[in-house]
Amino acid sequence: MSTSSSSSPTNATAAKIQAVVSEKLPAVHLPESKEELKAELKAEAKAAASGGLAQLRSFVAGGFGGVAAVVVGHPFDLVKVRLQTAEKGVYSSAIDVVRKSVAKDGLKRGLYAGVSAPLVGVTPMCMFSPFHPRPSRKNRKLGLNTG
Repeated sequence: MSTSSSSSPTNATAAKIQAVVSEKLPAVHLPESKEELKAELKAEAKAAASGGLAQLRSFVAGGFGGVAAVVVGHPFDLVKVRLQTAEKGVYSSAIDVVRKSVAKDGLKRGLYAGVSAPLVGVTPMCMFSPFHPRPSRKNRKLGLNTG
């Protein structure tokens, strides 16, 4: 009789542990047949390929974003530098810098002189931007951090 009474608290403890574990951990599905396993593996391979395409798309979008940032921002930077480095009296305002630069060198050379160095420097920075973290594979499987 003493063995049955001692096993009862152990069973109760085991049941409590199982309840806590099943509450904290997600349910695990085990395939019951070979065909079901193959179907699950195919679905995972497709999801992995889709994830790779999403990363490539993000990489390319970052590159285009970097180019856009340089194309828009470089003329402003060029005007600022010319105002800072010119001798007193050469330019009266930022608009004067733009007028004289475009009149002397044309639109392309006047406002985009030296644009190749920022393109080479800024574009890769935007391609590898850490400001858009992607959820881990584990969290995507659990449906977390997908926003």
